Amino acid sequence: MSVVRKAQAGIGMIEVLVAMLIVSVGAAGLLSTQISGKRIGYDALQRSSATALMRDIVERMRTNPTALASYVATVGGTTISSEPSPNCVTASCSPVQMAAHDLWEWERALDGASEIIDDGGGETLVGGLVIPRGCITHLNGVVTVAVVWKGYQASSNPTVSSCGEGLGLYGNGDDQRQLIAITTFIQDV
Repeated sequence: MSVVRKAQAGIGMIEVLVAMLIVSVGAAGLLSTQISGKRIGYDALQRSSATALMRDIVERMRTNPTALASYVATVGGTTISSEPSPNCVTASCSPVQMAAHDLWEWERALDGASEIIDDGGGETLVGGLVIPRGCITHLNGVVTVAVVWKGYQASSNPTVSSCGEGLGLYGNGDDQRQLIAITTFIQDV
């Protein structure tokens, strides 16, 4: 008597489950990489924006050195101050008035007033940094400009500047506080 074996006619259930497991692990890995890449890209965008904004105010200060002391300020946060009078774009201003107008425009840029979404219930600023603060100090021509914002994840708390520190805005113990600062010399006229 001979034994006749049947040829396998299809894919077994175990083989299908193993294949699905392999595909799902691969898909989860790709999704994780995509999310991580988006976070890193967003953090890089925030850092680039902060650098550009910091350089902007330094150049404004260089063009108005007679009012250098008037630029010493801390700006940014939850509300934007009202526009100082006169509007130095359309009117002639003194150096001190120009400094006040420059700081107002810089605060608007930090908070993202150039890009607004109207969701029907009010306007939301979307073009700036996340919970930004800008701090400017000046001593004998040495100007330090620091910009802080809330980063996506916790990191070591920078100690170059105390700008925005201890406000409870940047995570537990300021562990999400991101900072970029520049120190330069501007000849006080």
